[in-house]
Amino acid sequence: MTREAVAAYLKRDLVLNEAWLERMESFFTARGVIMSGNNRKQAMVIKGSMILENERGTAPGSYIEDRGKVIVILPGPPNEMQFMFERSVLPKFKKNNNGKLRLVKTLKCVGIGESMLEEKIIASGRWQYAPISYVSRGFEVDLQLKASGSLLEAEALLTEEEAVLREILGDAIFGSDDQTLENVVADLLRGKKKTLAVAESCSGGQLSNRITDIAGSSEYFRGGIVAYSTESKIKLLGLSLEQLENDGAVSETTAVAMAQAARKRFSSDYGIGITGLAGPGSDQSGKPVGLVYIAAADQEETLTRKYTFGGGRLAVKERSAQIALNLLRLMLLGN
Repeated sequence: MTREAVAAYLKRDLVLNEAWLERMESFFTARGVIMSGNNRKQAMVIKGSMILENERGTAPGSYIEDRGKVIVILPGPPNEMQFMFERSVLPKFKKNNNGKLRLVKTLKCVGIGESMLEEKIIASGRWQYAPISYVSRGFEVDLQLKASGSLLEAEALLTEEEAVLREILGDAIFGSDDQTLENVVADLLRGKKKTLAVAESCSGGQLSNRITDIAGSSEYFRGGIVAYSTESKIKLLGLSLEQLENDGAVSETTAVAMAQAARKRFSSDYGIGITGLAGPGSDQSGKPVGLVYIAAADQEETLTRKYTFGGGRLAVKERSAQIALNLLRLMLLGN
């Protein structure tokens, strides 16, 4: 439909490219397959367009210049599209732009909101470079830095911008570009040769899932327990019934006890405990929905955080895991 829509917008006809049709017929004949009418349609191209070769499939691409603008049509499969873009499209853009590029660098922040980030950057009085785009993703905010010029000029400007922002924001920046928080935590644990175990309640295994999404996580992840009920907290983690009755299952002392129990149960260097009310209703204690306590413990100290999350049950679970990962990151960094 893309080709037909673009042709209609440009008021151009679709014409049969005989050379491409012949190529497609040879492609199917070599594989002993009869070419269908739908495949034949792939040889229809927008009149006046430049054909872009597809070495990995049967659908050609098109490069069209019209009224000072460029339209590029590429097939959908990523292994075809990416290859064609890098091989055929990007070189044309570079040539037409006299070698000038527009690069983007993404810095990833956690534990700080978009408004606070902007305030910190503006208050520093040091920002005099290219504009920053703020992209909020749950409990993360991406700072997108942009620079134009030759490759060396753009890269140099981005490097300078990044250094200034890291000085302003410090550990609020956890990574860049394709890095995830669990990747960063994994690298820290590997680098320090430390191990981790977790005890989860309201997060329901979200934290363990994110940790084990990383290939090779068995190197540093000893295991996790989802102790959802009071009984499981007592039987699986060894928590005190008296403490649970006095302080409640959702409390700072319970989160601390869970973190320490996870570490001891699995003989790990670090333990994380998460307990809270994911909703939609409260428990007998009447504590607010979204209330979550998170603790991270090693042999010497324990860090705790208290949050009241909004956004519904799934958001509470996801944000609990996010904050737990960040708390562990800060502990590993010595903060």
